[in-house]
Amino acid sequence: MSPVGATWCSQCFAPFAAAPDVGLAAAVSAYDEPSGRMVSRRALLLTVVAIGVGGLAMLASLRLSRSQLDEASYIRYAAVLTMAVYAIVGVLVVTQITPSVRLRWTVRSPALAIATGFVVGAALSGAILAAVSVWSGYLDPDPRMVVMMSEGDWPHLGAAFLVACAAAPLVEEVLFRGVLLESLRRYGTAVALLVSAAGFAVWHLSFNLVPLLYYMLLGLLLGWLYVKRGLVCSMAAHFGFNGVLAVAAATIVLGGGGTVTAEGLSVTLPQGWSADVSDLPDVVVGGRPAMFLTGPSGSSIAVIAFDTPVAPSADAFGSELRDPRFARTFAGLKPQTLRIVTVPAGTLVEIDAVTGRDPSVAAFLLRAGTTYEFVFRSAGSPKAQADFDPILRSLNVG
Repeated sequence: MSPVGATWCSQCFAPFAAAPDVGLAAAVSAYDEPSGRMVSRRALLLTVVAIGVGGLAMLASLRLSRSQLDEASYIRYAAVLTMAVYAIVGVLVVTQITPSVRLRWTVRSPALAIATGFVVGAALSGAILAAVSVWSGYLDPDPRMVVMMSEGDWPHLGAAFLVACAAAPLVEEVLFRGVLLESLRRYGTAVALLVSAAGFAVWHLSFNLVPLLYYMLLGLLLGWLYVKRGLVCSMAAHFGFNGVLAVAAATIVLGGGGTVTAEGLSVTLPQGWSADVSDLPDVVVGGRPAMFLTGPSGSSIAVIAFDTPVAPSADAFGSELRDPRFARTFAGLKPQTLRIVTVPAGTLVEIDAVTGRDPSVAAFLLRAGTTYEFVFRSAGSPKAQADFDPILRSLNVG
């Protein structure tokens, strides 16, 4: 995926329309030095500059993540940074390589090359997705894609698909296979494959061993497809690989929902929400965790259960929430915003608060036997804010 974590031009590559079997080295022979090293140096420089652009975007993204931006705003800025990186690198590839350079688009049949690449890429991605999902116990695609799409609207979905299925296959394949690998083939195919795969891995800023090896192996496969069938084959494989993950992420974002039950409480979740009723801490401020709901852009609702033999009075409980001593114990509460509302499950006492950089709400469902607290963090998500009230109105106590 993208080099900014987290991480946008077919017209750009029109000057590179190519004869099928003309390699990059031969195409630049009119101006290259006899040893053939100039093109290799140019390709390596382009790769270093591209990785540098991605690194700068990563630093900008890191600074944004440490700012006062909420998660939803950060996701939007990160998407813009990702698209900017692909645009800049695409322009660099087009302008810094002389127009006389012709890319090695295909070997023999273009249709067969495209079909071969797509099948290989999609099959590999599907196999990896299936293995990871079986290990996790649920559909588990690239979490960065899920977060980027999590608002579930067309701008977020379109941006994610544009990055994964258009920008990445076009820009990355032209840079790492069409330019870098091809320019190094004079030193041997093995060297060209390894160096281009290493550049591809570093471009993704994968410095931990496991992701580094993952992208190295993926880069080697894409390079091998390029050597055998040309650029359209590796592009199709890249498209198929990312496309499977993008569709899986969209399935999660546009699906989800359903009804979740724990601690005698059932909740109906809107689209894009999911629940965790396991791996929760044993004690939460005198209560016990019931479930943890996650929604768009990192929003969440923590549900905590308290034993209350007698149902607390809404007025008395509201007075306690307004008590300055209580407010000091739970920093961020805004006593002047206290509301008492009725939902099908009973009486709710709500109070606004601030959790970290986000507006939040604490809501208490007052009942004899068990009182439930709902701690809502919006993460700046408009969808999450709109979903919170319907979630509360869907509550049912068995």
